[in-house]
Amino acid sequence: MDRSHLFRFEDAPEAGPDVYVAYLPTGIASSSALLEALYVELQLPGYFGFNWDALSDCLRDLHWMKQRMVVLRHGDLPALPESELRIYLDVLSEAVASWGAEEEHSLAVSFPRDVRRNLERVLCEQTLK
Repeated sequence: MDRSHLFRFEDAPEAGPDVYVAYLPTGIASSSALLEALYVELQLPGYFGFNWDALSDCLRDLHWMKQRMVVLRHGDLPALPESELRIYLDVLSEAVASWGAEEEHSLAVSFPRDVRRNLERVLCEQTLK
């Protein structure tokens, strides 16, 4: 199943008083660099374990955020090995899907428009395997 519909493809994410936008820089080329950037930009709690399971847990909680809407804005598609990129996209799509309208927080994940085709290819190849 294509889960790219769970992501936003835009060049300027929404902003507002109740929106926190975490900007991930371009050029991230390792999972450790990605997890470190996520830790800093999302202001993740000190107990964050710097692994995919810990990221999944934190993105499904967000209790430390004052703003209701959290937008994770990517500068580009991280240049991870494809197997790790699939895991990362899984974590993101499952976290976005887990938030309901009635909950205290919500999560949106944004990518630049020009990475859409590559992101969809990665997700499509994942569902074929």
